[in-house]
Amino acid sequence: MVAEPPPRGIMTLMAKLKRTYSKFRSHWWALSLMERRIRRGINCTTTSLAEELEVTPRTLRRYLATLRDEMGCPVVFDRESKSFKLSNPTWSMPNIHLADAEVQTMAIAIQAVRPVMPAPFPELLDNLLAKLLDALPEDDRDEILRIQSSVEFVPAPVLSKGTQWFEQLLQAIRRQLSVDMTYYVLGKDQETQRRFDPYYLRNYQGTWYVVGYDHRTQYWPILNLARIRALTVSDDLYRVRSFSAAEYFKDTLGVMVGGTPQTVRIRLTGYAADTADERIWPPGFTYKATRPGEGILSGALANMTDLLQWASAFQCDAEILSEVPAELPNKKGR
Repeated sequence: MVAEPPPRGIMTLMAKLKRTYSKFRSHWWALSLMERRIRRGINCTTTSLAEELEVTPRTLRRYLATLRDEMGCPVVFDRESKSFKLSNPTWSMPNIHLADAEVQTMAIAIQAVRPVMPAPFPELLDNLLAKLLDALPEDDRDEILRIQSSVEFVPAPVLSKGTQWFEQLLQAIRRQLSVDMTYYVLGKDQETQRRFDPYYLRNYQGTWYVVGYDHRTQYWPILNLARIRALTVSDDLYRVRSFSAAEYFKDTLGVMVGGTPQTVRIRLTGYAADTADERIWPPGFTYKATRPGEGILSGALANMTDLLQWASAFQCDAEILSEVPAELPNKKGR
């Protein structure tokens, strides 16, 4: 079945809106470029600005009037330097003003999170960056893209499944809706049915987790998205309960939470000790060298389950010394 085309009046309106937006974007780009050039004070005359924008001096003067009269820009002509300047350098365009360095930072941040973000977010991030770059001059745009391509973030070697549920959970969090799910409990080797209120999504070492309130257990579990077998977002608004991610993940190395904080001490040797001063340790952890090529890393953990996996990242250069529960024997990381 072939869909009928929109009525001619609608098509005319759409075309008109498209032309209006294109004209607005063109003018806004010109005004933004003028503001940046004037702020930098680089030979900003009517002639030089008109040539850069490829407009007539008359059009340029109209742009200057728009900046002054409609946007309140304190632009003045300095006779000594023979250039336009801002009498008040703190003034900015009446929108969110992003400096070149800020756009560069956003471009690199997008580069960082893109590998671990499930669809459709990589495409949305690309569209966001494209819109930001679209408002910049070509030279600035090319420079930011060049810098972005010069920085690489390597994600975890093995990424987890379950990202197909990410967008539904995020929408449920945004709209504060309960979800119904079938969840596989690894320890019991069985599937369970849950009414769940999602509050928080966390990516740890390439795996996505969701924290929320479980109606059946009246507990706040953290669930692995890879173990969700089925999920439906309901139309039921959940009662918002007090939740703090900072408190929930306090005294943890990753995603295993709960328990009373206990002091742990880890002896680092070899390469781990030699590079200890180069590392940023988890909050509350400190490292103290005891002799050349050896030192003690100490801190508090509420749940020790992640400890062996974390220590194993140092291979044979880490040994857990004390305050380890019986189910986690004192042993070196693999």
